[in-house]
Amino acid sequence: MQKKLAVLALVVAAGLSTSACVIIDADDGGKRDVSVKINDGNDALEPLYGVALEKGELVARVSSNGCTKAEDFKVVADRRESGVAVTLTRERPDLCRALVPEGKELRFDLDAMGVQRTDKVRVRNPLQRA
Repeated sequence: MQKKLAVLALVVAAGLSTSACVIIDADDGGKRDVSVKINDGNDALEPLYGVALEKGELVARVSSNGCTKAEDFKVVADRRESGVAVTLTRERPDLCRALVPEGKELRFDLDAMGVQRTDKVRVRNPLQRA
């Protein structure tokens, strides 16, 4: 029993230590600068399994039970001196029961958010491993 609890504690600790916040520089240089900040576990934002900028879109991989859509998320882009801070908030839960361990890839148009090609984009959601 104690061995099972020790293994469970190790798995939980590993999961908590791998969550992070991602910052993406959206300049057109072809090379993207990404900074990762470890999440302290107090963040209530939707965790992302991955995030990237592709062809004028913010691409985010989120957890899914099979029915998750981009429309289920509210996207807020706050312009700041250092760039644009983007937050993805799930507004409708995914109540389906499919097993989708890799999550679902969602695309959000940067123009619709008011993000320009020269803006630095900071995604506030924590990043975690799938």
